[in-house]
Amino acid sequence: MQTLNEPVLAELRTFMAPDEFMAWLEAAQQKLVAQAPVLLQSLDDQAWEEARRLAHRLKGTLGSLGCDTLYAALHTLEQGLRSTPPRTPQAQEMAELSVTLQATELALRQHCALAQSAPLR
Repeated sequence: MQTLNEPVLAELRTFMAPDEFMAWLEAAQQKLVAQAPVLLQSLDDQAWEEARRLAHRLKGTLGSLGCDTLYAALHTLEQGLRSTPPRTPQAQEMAELSVTLQATELALRQHCALAQSAPLR
């Protein structure tokens, strides 16, 4: 599963100072770590409106970073929950979302570690 769009990250890196890029990347990772469990719990609790709001917020932050796989999953979830009547996620979709959230968090953590060890320009 390709979780990060490396060309997008490389382009973003050229627009920012190294410390600014790292701060932005780390903030996104921390947001994912904090909000992913809340999103999954909201889905388990069938708190659909809260799940939709969390999906929307995470989608925006992580989509702008090039987390394309997670963006697509969150977009599908949000659109389903926004429809009338809401299309609630099935067990397989929830399992796939959980795996994608975990894979994205790991990829971001690894990217942060690599970016911190890269020489400053």
